Amino acid sequence: MGTGGGFLASGQLVPLFVGLLMVCQVVLLVEALAPLRVVVRVLAFGISLLMLVLVRGRSLAHPALPYVMGALGVTALQLFNPGTGAPLAAVAQVGIQLAIAAPLLWVTRLSLDLRTFRRTLALLFLFNAASAGVGVLQVYFPGRFQPALSSVVSSQGEGYVNSLQFETTDGQRVFRPMGLTDIPGGASTGGFYAVLLGGGFLLSSRRGPYRLLSLGGILVGLFSLYLSQVRAMAVMLAVCLIALAGVLALSGRLGRLLALLAVIGTAGMATFGWAVAVGGGAVMERWSALFESPPEDVYQRNRGYFLTGTFDTLLPEYPLGAGLGRYGMVNAYFGDPNDFERPSLWAEIQWTAWVYDGGILVLLLYPMSLLASLWWAFRVARSREGPEGEFWLWGALLFAYNLGALALTFSYPFFMSQTGMEFWLLNAALFSAFSHAKTVHAHRR
Repeated sequence: MGTGGGFLASGQLVPLFVGLLMVCQVVLLVEALAPLRVVVRVLAFGISLLMLVLVRGRSLAHPALPYVMGALGVTALQLFNPGTGAPLAAVAQVGIQLAIAAPLLWVTRLSLDLRTFRRTLALLFLFNAASAGVGVLQVYFPGRFQPALSSVVSSQGEGYVNSLQFETTDGQRVFRPMGLTDIPGGASTGGFYAVLLGGGFLLSSRRGPYRLLSLGGILVGLFSLYLSQVRAMAVMLAVCLIALAGVLALSGRLGRLLALLAVIGTAGMATFGWAVAVGGGAVMERWSALFESPPEDVYQRNRGYFLTGTFDTLLPEYPLGAGLGRYGMVNAYFGDPNDFERPSLWAEIQWTAWVYDGGILVLLLYPMSLLASLWWAFRVARSREGPEGEFWLWGALLFAYNLGALALTFSYPFFMSQTGMEFWLLNAALFSAFSHAKTVHAHRR
């Protein structure tokens, strides 16, 4: 657990770290700091690596840790793969992946309690609800709250940029809401967190103002998500909510289940009608396309062929990995565009990235870490004995979130982004808080 004293042994480092990630995200929207974009993006991961050095003590053995460390070890060996590109890009990729998984090591060295964990979730909820709210304002007041478009997006050409816009019912042509990001549709991430975490706080809060705030976040989050038209994020949210409802049902907590279904169901229908009234036919057509064919056909047309190509073509070509620094933002920022022997690769989904990172070994190890995280969260959700407090509720929420993250690996490289780092942060934080509470509970008995 923690080393016993000092701020660097305090659980308050976790919400502080989340706050720093939020600051980095907002700084990216300041046009005057555009020349420092690469520095700011790297800083978010650098802080996680710094915590790994500064926070001393013994890490707790989260069930996912052996699999994640194994996958990282295999990826690090790619430094010796002949296919590895520019040395700086290769080192940066190893560093970023270590930073993403680092919370499993440094967070579990801290003495967290349930209150600190809730405070961390509250920060994430408020920031993402604000991002979803800004996304709504971007549609209602075109151009007024709009950040500069990401250079990565704008470099794709006018046709691609135009495809990220839609026409509202009052004739205005707007980007899909970005929220507090610089990517059209980015507000969907804020909407997802606002709804999922809002649901958790709605079920756990006993004070009226907190419940109203949670409900407001759910409404704004759903509305923003519909306007963003990012169907992968909506599917992830649906998977999470179904999983959360399933765990509540299996645990016999029917009152909480009915409350969740009533609020989310009513809010979902009301905000969809609201989104169509604002976004018009573009919003209706985008979402109705999800139900025009069987789910497997819809996925195959949109992302499924990337998954098929990963196993049918890329895995046989790169059974032991393709080398480092050849895809994603690492390649864009640090790669060598003149290296024609090791051209850039494209990873649209996480499974493709895993093949590039280490072939069959990473393709087995990293998903095993996700399954281990799912199983542990499920056990906490089903528990009725042990530490005091509503750990079961946050275990259920984390189980739902983990399952949604696993689903999202089929849509984009989840674990090559800041969202992947937040995934391991939340899992490590609840594991640390639960382990600490179990120790205290055992001593009291």
